[in-house]
Amino acid sequence: MTFNEKVYAITGLSGIGLAVARQLHEQGARISLADISDAALQNALAQLPNVNTNNTLTTVVDVGSAAAVNEWIDATVRHFGRLDGAANMAGTIGSKHGIEALTEQDDTEWDMLLRVNLTGTMYCLRAQVKAIQNTSQTGSIVNAASILGIRGLGLHAAYSASKHGVVGLTKSVAKEVGPSIRVNAVAPGATQTPLLEKAVAIQEKAISMPTVFPRVGTADEVAQSVLFLLSDASSYTTGTVLNVDGGWDP
Repeated sequence: MTFNEKVYAITGLSGIGLAVARQLHEQGARISLADISDAALQNALAQLPNVNTNNTLTTVVDVGSAAAVNEWIDATVRHFGRLDGAANMAGTIGSKHGIEALTEQDDTEWDMLLRVNLTGTMYCLRAQVKAIQNTSQTGSIVNAASILGIRGLGLHAAYSASKHGVVGLTKSVAKEVGPSIRVNAVAPGATQTPLLEKAVAIQEKAISMPTVFPRVGTADEVAQSVLFLLSDASSYTTGTVLNVDGGWDP
C-alpha cells in the first residue's frame, strides 16, 4: 500500500477519522483534514509528527453545508495541486440514540442526522469526485457506513436510516465513476471512539455486542481497513461495504 506524496481529504477528526489521518501521515501521504470542531483539528495536529504546510492542511468545515465542503475541497486542490482520494468519516448520533422509538422521534433531530450523516457524505463525495476527475483522474474514496447501515436495530431508526443511505450512495456512485475512481465503504461495529462513549452515556450502560470477538474494536483497526480500500491493494474492489464489526451476528 503506497501512499507517499498522494493527497487525501479526511473528514471527522476524532475516532476513526483521526486514526486514518495518523496512518496516512505515517506512510507519507499529504492530508487535508476537515472537522466542524477546531479543537479536534488542533488535537489531530498535536498527534502528527513533523507536520508542516507541505504535508498537512486543516479546515473547519460543517459537512452539512455544500458551500463549506466545496470551498474546502477547492482549497485542498489549490494547496496541494491535486486530490487522489478521500476518507469521509464524519458522522454523529442523536441525543436519544438507542433509547427512543420512532413514535417519539423529534423531527429536528431526524433532519440533523440525515443532514450530517447522509447529505454531508454526499456533499463531500460529490466535490471529491469532481476534484479527482479534474486533477489526478484516478483515485479511491471510502465512506463511513455502520453495522446499522447493514441491518436494522430497534430504537436506532434515524441513525440506521442515515447509514443505510450511505450504503446506497456508495454503491450507486461507484457505478457512475468507475473504473477510474473506486468508491467503497466501511461498516464498523462497536468501536472505541468518542461517539461510542457518547452512546454509552446516553444509554447509561455498555453497548450490547453480539459478536465473535468479546470486545469493542479500536479506531486503528477500522482505519487499517480504510487504508486497504484507499490503496492499490484493493484495485479490483469498488461499490462494496467492508464490515469491520468483530463478527456481528447476522
